[in-house]
Amino acid sequence: MTELSTQSSNLSEATSKKILAGFERHYSAFQQASVQAKSRFDHREWQQLLDDYKARLYFYDQQVKHFCLELKKELNTEMFDEQVWINTKLAYIGLTLNYKQPELAETFYNSVFCLLFDKRFYKNNFIFVKPSISTTFIDMDDPIIVSHYIKTHQLDQTLQASFLKLDFSTPYQNLDRDMSRLKMQFIKQLNLSKDEEFELQLVKSIFFRRKAAYIVGQVVLKNNQVRPVLIVLLNDEKTGIYVDALLTDVSNISTVFSFSRAYFFIDTDYPAAIVDFLKAILPGKTKAELYSSIGLHKHGKTLLYRRFLKYSRSTGEKLILAPGIKGMVMTVFTFPMFPYVFKVINDNFAPPKTATKQQVKDKYFFVKNHCKVGRLADTWEFSNVAFPIRDLDEDLLNELKLKVGSNITIEGDLLIVKHLYMENKMIPLNLYIQNANKEDLKHIVNDYGRAIDELINADIFPGDMLTKNFGVTRQNRVVFYDYDEITTMDKPVFRKIPDARYEEDEMAAEPWYYVGPEDVFPEEFKLFMFSQNDSKQIFAKSYEKLLSADYWKSVQNNIQNGKIIDYYPYRQRFRMSQIYSQST
Repeated sequence: MTELSTQSSNLSEATSKKILAGFERHYSAFQQASVQAKSRFDHREWQQLLDDYKARLYFYDQQVKHFCLELKKELNTEMFDEQVWINTKLAYIGLTLNYKQPELAETFYNSVFCLLFDKRFYKNNFIFVKPSISTTFIDMDDPIIVSHYIKTHQLDQTLQASFLKLDFSTPYQNLDRDMSRLKMQFIKQLNLSKDEEFELQLVKSIFFRRKAAYIVGQVVLKNNQVRPVLIVLLNDEKTGIYVDALLTDVSNISTVFSFSRAYFFIDTDYPAAIVDFLKAILPGKTKAELYSSIGLHKHGKTLLYRRFLKYSRSTGEKLILAPGIKGMVMTVFTFPMFPYVFKVINDNFAPPKTATKQQVKDKYFFVKNHCKVGRLADTWEFSNVAFPIRDLDEDLLNELKLKVGSNITIEGDLLIVKHLYMENKMIPLNLYIQNANKEDLKHIVNDYGRAIDELINADIFPGDMLTKNFGVTRQNRVVFYDYDEITTMDKPVFRKIPDARYEEDEMAAEPWYYVGPEDVFPEEFKLFMFSQNDSKQIFAKSYEKLLSADYWKSVQNNIQNGKIIDYYPYRQRFRMSQIYSQST
C-alpha cells in the first residue's frame, strides 16, 4: 500500500468514527428526551411535555448542522476525493455491523454528507441510498417484549405485576379496580373462556404522548390468532394514575398511531425492533409512518424516499395530477396506485388567495408544531427531488411548467423539484360524498362536523372549510390537509350577519354591512359546505352550532381562559368511565 493510499485510508477511518460519534451524541440526547417524557407524565408537566415535543421536531436538524460545523473545523472535507468518501462509507459500515441502531446511523451519515456538499439529489455511491445492514433480528439477545404464558384467571395478577414495574412515583388511583376492569374487558373483547391459555406479550417501553401513556402488546391465542393490545393510562391531578381504555382492534389502534397525530416519546435501544413489532400488529401502516410515529421522523423520511425510488423504477404507472379540484395554492400529483401524493407550492396564487410562498411554508411549519388532534395530515418536506421525465404524464409536465416553473429544473432525463411536501394519499371529501351510500354519507358528514369542532376547540381555525380541502383516511376519518389559511382561533372575528335594513338589501350583489379583513360569518358556511340537500340536513341536525357565531365566540373564550379540550384518539365508548359506573 502506498503512503498516499495509507493516508487516505486513515482519513476515511477517522472521518467515519467522527460521524458515528456525532450520531451517538444525537441519539443519546434523543433518548434523554424520551426518558424525560416519563417524568413529565408522572408529574403532570403537560406544558413542558408540549415544549419538549416542539423542540424535538427540529432537534435532529440542529444536531446535524452543529456536527457539520465541528467537522469542518477539524477536517478540510472539501478536499476529500471520491475514493476517500467511498472508503469512509465502507469504514462506517464496519463500525455499525453490530450496532443497535444501524438504520438511524445510516440516515445520520446521509444527512451529514448531503449538508456538507449540498447535494442536488441522492444519486451516488457515497451515501446509503440502500440500507447496508439488516435489522431483522437486532434485539435477539435483549428482546423488546416481556412474554407471559398464562390462563385467563391469572390475567389481573399478571397485569398488576407489570403495572407495578412501571415504577411511577405518582400512586395509582385504584389498581385493584383497574385490573378487575381490564380483565373483564380482555375477556369480553377477545372472547376468552375461563381457563383459556394464551400468551400476553407487552412491549417493555412505554409510549408517551400529550397527557397519556400507552402500553403496547399483543395476545397470541392457541388457534394462532393474534390480537393487538393497547392499554391507555391517564394521570389525574387529584386522584392519580388510572386505566382509561383498552383497545384490541386493529382499526382502533391504527387510529391512535395515525399520521394525523403527534409523535410519541419512547425510550428504546432498538427502534427497528419496535417498528417491526408495530408493523406486525398494524399491517396497514408503513415503516415510514411507524418510524415517524415514534419521533424518528428523519428516518421515516429516508424510508419514504427509498420507497419512492423503488416504486419509480419498478412501476409502469405515470405520475398524474391528483384527482379532485385543482388547488389555487398547490399543484398535487401522484402515481395512481402510490399511497402518497407530492405537493408543490404554485408560483402565483389566483384571487382571492393573497398569501406568499413563504407564508404557505410558515403554515406547514405551524401545523408541525401544533397538536394535530388527529385532524391534520402529517407531511414530509423534501428538497431537490429527482423525477425521471419518463415517469411524468404529458399533462402533468405541462402543468408543472405552467404552475411551478420557478421550482423545477430539467437536467438531462430528470426533472428536479427544488421543494415539495409528501403526504399520505386520501380520498378528497367532496369526491367521497359524491359516491357515498346513505349510511356512509351520514357517517362522513358527521365526522366532517366533528373534525371542525375538534380543530377549533384545539385552537386551530382551518380557514377554508370547503370539503375539497379535507380528505378521508383508510379508517374513514376526516382530516384537513389545506394549510394556506390555517391559523389560531384568536385571529378571526366571528360575527352574526346583521338584519337587512330593507327588502332590497337581501337582493343586492354587495353586502349591506361592513366586512372587516378578519371577519367570519358562520351562518354562511351552510351556503358552501355542501351542494347536496341530504348532506346539508345531516350536518345541520348534528352540528347546527357550527353555523352560529355565538358558538365560535364561546370557543374563543374557552381558549382564552385556558379551557382547551383534550381529545383522545379513541371513542368515548372505549373509556372505562363510560363502560362502568363510578361506583364500581
